[in-house]
Amino acid sequence: MTRSSAGEKHAEEKDFTEANYGRLLELAASKYRFESYGAAPEAPFVIWRHDVDYSPQRALAFAKIEAVLGLRCIYHVLVSSRYYNILEPDTGVVIRQIAGLGHEIGLHFDMDVGLEAEAVSREKILDRIGLEKRLIEAVAGVPVTTMSFHNYVLHESRLDRADEICGMLNSSTKAYQDGYKYVSDSNGIWRYDRLEDVLSEPPFPRLHVLTHPVWWTPEPMPPVMRLRRVVDGRASANFDFYAAVMERDGRFKALAERLGFPAARSNAE
Repeated sequence: MTRSSAGEKHAEEKDFTEANYGRLLELAASKYRFESYGAAPEAPFVIWRHDVDYSPQRALAFAKIEAVLGLRCIYHVLVSSRYYNILEPDTGVVIRQIAGLGHEIGLHFDMDVGLEAEAVSREKILDRIGLEKRLIEAVAGVPVTTMSFHNYVLHESRLDRADEICGMLNSSTKAYQDGYKYVSDSNGIWRYDRLEDVLSEPPFPRLHVLTHPVWWTPEPMPPVMRLRRVVDGRASANFDFYAAVMERDGRFKALAERLGFPAARSNAE
């Protein structure tokens, strides 16, 4: 890697910090009204959505930054995520906190889940979408009125383009793609437009911003390390939870050595 490209890479990593996120929000709020899908206010306005693919905790950090600035954004929750479980009590608390801060909770739907063949019927897809919508509503305690599709490019040819699906406005319709300037942080990089560059231009009539909270951290780091941070944190928390349950029912001290827990840990307990 050349010195120039290394410098550009570091500069891009510095884009994806919590502090810079707050600064970008302030810049956006100075030029745009924050709205949801289905709104048609006078231009300029922005639809600002987060797809919670990996970390509800990172999403909550975002939600708090936005709430301090008096902004309402959209959080689409992935029921089928391999990285978190919305039915876990702690995750449910986080989702309800996001909703309690005034943000909108929606569905992020993965076409891969339970849909083994590409030729699966639309009826089966709709049944699954309806199920996931009801699960989020039960956990979040708020109505779910908007949705988006996970891994959009992977499934682009299979997506349902109906304006409304199971009572939710569909963000994948032509109107939200062709009628808006679109910016996304997919994979933790700016593949096309850099968000700050877009926000620094004269306002577009309609702006559509998609971010993924996992890519934004307190300190700059490469995208793969941001993901590793979440995955390792989840694994560590699960391991600690296993030990904590044993401690609660009194088994830990008696069985820690036989189960192979480190001596220092078992002695500490």
